[in-house]
Amino acid sequence: MKKIFAPIKPVYDFSMSIIDRTAQSLGLSKYFARFLVSGAVNTAFGYSVFAFFVFIGCGDFTAPLFATISGVIFNFNTIGGMVFGDRSKKLFWRFCLVYGIVYIFQVAGLKFFAVCGIENRYISGFILIFPGAILSYFLNKKLVFKR
Repeated sequence: MKKIFAPIKPVYDFSMSIIDRTAQSLGLSKYFARFLVSGAVNTAFGYSVFAFFVFIGCGDFTAPLFATISGVIFNFNTIGGMVFGDRSKKLFWRFCLVYGIVYIFQVAGLKFFAVCGIENRYISGFILIFPGAILSYFLNKKLVFKR
C-alpha cells in the first residue's frame, strides 16, 4: 500500500512545509494550522455524510451517528497523520472516545436549536461544525495525541 502513495509523499511534505511556515509567520502552532487544513477536508466529508442522512430521512440521533462513525475512520488518518504525525492503532480508541464526546455535543446542540425554534437541521448542523471542531482539536490534543 505504501508503494501506491510513494509518488504523493514529496507533494505531501512540500504542502506540510508551506502550512508550517505560514503558521509560524502568523504566530500559530503548526499543529493548529495543520488541524485547520485537515479540518476543511474532514468537514466537507463529515457534513456531506450528515446531510445525506438527513436527506434520506434520518433523525437527530441517527444522522449525526452515521456521520460520526464514518468521520472517526476518515478523520483518524487525517488528524493522526497530518496534524499530530501519529497514526498508531493504540490511539484509535481514545480518538473514538473524543468523537463520542463530540457526538454528544452535536446531538445536544441539534436538540438545543430545535427548542430555540431553529428546526432546519442543515443549518443547525452547519452552525455546530465550528464549536465542534474547536472541541475536537483540544480534546485530541490533550487526551489522544498529548501535544
